[in-house]
Amino acid sequence: MKNKIKYWIGLPVLLLCSCNNFLDLDTFQNIPAEDAYNTVEDVQNGLNGMYYALGYYYFYGRNVVALGDMAADNAVASSSTGHFLSINRYNFSDTDENLDYIWQGGYQVIDRATRTIRGAKSLLTISREMHLTEKEAASLQSYISQCYALRALAEHVLVNVFALPYRAGEANSQLGIVLMDNDPIEPFTQVERSSVAQTYEQILRDIAEAGRWYTYVDNYNQNNEDDLILLDQFYMNRAAIYALEARVNLFMQNYERAIVAADSAVILRDASPVSNETYLKMWSSTAISDEDILTISKSENDNLSANSLNNLYGSYRASLTDTVVKLFAATDIRLRLIDTRTLHPRKFDGIPTSQAVNNVPVFRVSEMMLIQAEAYARLGNVSRSQEALLYTAKRNTAIETVGDLPSTAEGLLAFIVNERRREFFEEGFRWFDARRTGELISVSNGNYTDFDVAAFVYPIPSSEINSGFGVTQNPGWENTLPKN
Repeated sequence: MKNKIKYWIGLPVLLLCSCNNFLDLDTFQNIPAEDAYNTVEDVQNGLNGMYYALGYYYFYGRNVVALGDMAADNAVASSSTGHFLSINRYNFSDTDENLDYIWQGGYQVIDRATRTIRGAKSLLTISREMHLTEKEAASLQSYISQCYALRALAEHVLVNVFALPYRAGEANSQLGIVLMDNDPIEPFTQVERSSVAQTYEQILRDIAEAGRWYTYVDNYNQNNEDDLILLDQFYMNRAAIYALEARVNLFMQNYERAIVAADSAVILRDASPVSNETYLKMWSSTAISDEDILTISKSENDNLSANSLNNLYGSYRASLTDTVVKLFAATDIRLRLIDTRTLHPRKFDGIPTSQAVNNVPVFRVSEMMLIQAEAYARLGNVSRSQEALLYTAKRNTAIETVGDLPSTAEGLLAFIVNERRREFFEEGFRWFDARRTGELISVSNGNYTDFDVAAFVYPIPSSEINSGFGVTQNPGWENTLPKN
């Protein structure tokens, strides 16, 4: 045990931290201080630190994904182990550890992205003095693009966890999150929360900036065929930027834009549809599959153990609800990813050499196809919706053609709600989906029914509120909890 400084938005808090503290030096080693982005390698280290924060269990490596199922009607926490039990049963407080971690983790991504963007831009302004090669300059531009995109992703997660949902056609003046733009927020700085409208405006700006900076990389690649800068699916590549844009616009009910962005992501990914056999096998491999657009890479060196999604659904005995399992037909190959006797989901059961190791998908081709299917249905285009929906629906082998799918927009939308549960169980989509659509759901394994999750909001962690640097609490959040 030793003292370390942990920075929140406004306040440095001195804590007694264990060896796996989020800001442990060993965890974030080789990340430059804000004024030490003196080389391309420094910027790359900052980028790597941002990716580490994204994939750490505080944020997208476990907690965000776990919340998406545990807080909805897809999963059940074990009362004997207690892990995620407070989230699952809605008996948490503003001191809940998992909510605290999501807040910290999201802002670690945002802060690291903001500092790395500033450092990279500073180097580009003096590129001649530094004698940067054309490829080094293009690499810096790639890093800037990735930072903007991952900052937007973190902003989108945080505003959907800690603010009331975006409402299309409304002012969206409800409290959003604290934003960073060109500069990070330094310790002891007074801050205030933006509105949800302002938060989404910045998310869209950040996505646009990610695309704009990636254009420099595209131009470099076009002119240097033998020395390309290529980002695979472990990095925020061009297809992933479009995938993020598609997801955000679906939440905003900008359906035309969501369709265009999702289609662009699929085209740029340029992958073949996976066979049923490949689909089942890809969950027990850390290799890139044709489903992946962006995935968080995990390895045995990460020592995830107790903090992995595998352990949550394994040793800690979280399981699926019987209601989600009943959505699968006996002919659906995805049912083979569930132990129907124990209701244990198998997507994160690890690889043959390590049960704690699984990549964590952020964007998949299947999500893009289902975004298109839903958006087309909401626009009344039944045939195009059916065509997109068939991509995942035929994993039920009894469905072979669009003729086997609903033939009305209303029927398709009802089918898509359940199809997203079938396709994305254990991946953390369900709570966010119910919230954006306003669907009333049962939570806490059916103990609370007809819960209006869209009217619900999580509290800002008390540690942030009590720091006294301007972050205000969601008013009356306790009144939005589900009731019998």
